[in-house]
Amino acid sequence: MTSDNKDSANVDAAEVTSIHDIGPPPLEEDYVNPAQKSPRWLLGAHAFALRLLASIGFHLGNGSGIPTISPTETVWLDSTLSEWKGKEKISANVWLPPDTSQSPSNEKRPAIINFHGGGFILGQGTDDSRWANVLVSSLGAVVFSVNYRLAPGYPFPTPVEDCTDAILQIIRLADRYNIDTNCVTLSGFSAGGTLAISSWLCLTDPARFNYDIPEPLPKIAGLVLFYPPLDWTLDRHQKRNACEHPDKTLPSGLTDLIDASYLHPPIPRRERTDPRLSPGIMPDELVDRLPPIHLCLCEYDMLLAEGKLFAERLEKHGKDITVRILEGEKHAWDKPMPLAPKESVAFEYGIAVAAVKRWLDAL
Repeated sequence: MTSDNKDSANVDAAEVTSIHDIGPPPLEEDYVNPAQKSPRWLLGAHAFALRLLASIGFHLGNGSGIPTISPTETVWLDSTLSEWKGKEKISANVWLPPDTSQSPSNEKRPAIINFHGGGFILGQGTDDSRWANVLVSSLGAVVFSVNYRLAPGYPFPTPVEDCTDAILQIIRLADRYNIDTNCVTLSGFSAGGTLAISSWLCLTDPARFNYDIPEPLPKIAGLVLFYPPLDWTLDRHQKRNACEHPDKTLPSGLTDLIDASYLHPPIPRRERTDPRLSPGIMPDELVDRLPPIHLCLCEYDMLLAEGKLFAERLEKHGKDITVRILEGEKHAWDKPMPLAPKESVAFEYGIAVAAVKRWLDAL
C-alpha cells in the first residue's frame, strides 16, 4: 500500500485494528431509525425534493469557475439482473475525446465507467462532469457516467444490479466507441464508490449472487473510489462518533432517510453482511482477486474509519492500493455546490488520474 503525503494523512495500521478501538463500543441493540416508520411515498417525496435541490446546485456548480463540458451523448441500457427488468431502464452519459467525436481513430481508447453519489437516493451522471472532463483531457478516455435507478423506488440491490448491467452492456459497445476492453476502469463517489466495487464483485463471482452472466466475464483494470461507504454492519451512531468532529459529518436526518430508503425491507445491522452491501467485509478469496485500487477519504467523514480499515486489510493481503486522506475536509469535499471547486479538487483528481495511468501502462 502506498500513501501520498501532500494534503493527506497516512494509514497507521498499528493504531487502527478495529473501528471499536477508535469509536464507542458497538451498540447491543440496533438503532431505531425513525424514517423507517414513514410510508414509502413520503420517503419518495423527501428524496424527490432533495434531488431537485441537488440538481439545481450541481447545475450552478458545473457552470462556475471553469465551466464543465457537457456529455457528448446519452445511451440507454437494459435491466436484466434486477427483479424490475426492462428495456432501456438505465442510461449513461457519455463523454468522447474530441477526435473520436469527429471520426473514429484506429487507436483503441481506455474507458472509465463512473457511478455518481447521492446516498442511493439522489444524483445523476452529470454530477461528476468535472471528473469526466479531467479523464477525457488527461487520458483520452471515453467516459460513461451511469444513471442507475434510485431508492426508495428501487432499494438494494437494484442499484448494484443496474451498475453491473451497465458495465456489461457498455463493454459490448466497445466497437462503437473504439474501446480497448482490457483498459476499463471503474470509478465512483460516495454511494457510487460502493456501487463500483459492488458491481465488480457481481462480475467477478456472479454465482455467489445467483446471477446468470455469460462468459467471458470482463476484467477491470482498477477501481477509483472516493469516500465510499464500505460496511453497513456498523451503526451510524458509532461511525459518527468515531470521527474527530462528529458535528461535521452528514446530519442524522439525511442518513436516516438514506438508510430507510435503501435498506428495504429493513435489514438488521448484524445481517448486513452481503458483500454487495458491505464490500469492505467481503470474503478473503475476493479480496485476493481485487484489481488495483485508489481510495480517497476525508478526515471529517463518518466513513473515514471503515475506509482506513479496508485499506489496511488490502495492504495485509499485498494488494496494490493508494490512499489519500484529505485533512480538514468533510464528506464530498469536491462538490461544494454551487461554489467553484477548491484547488485541492484538481490536485486530487490529478493524483487519481495518475494512478489510473499507471495501471493502464502496466497492462
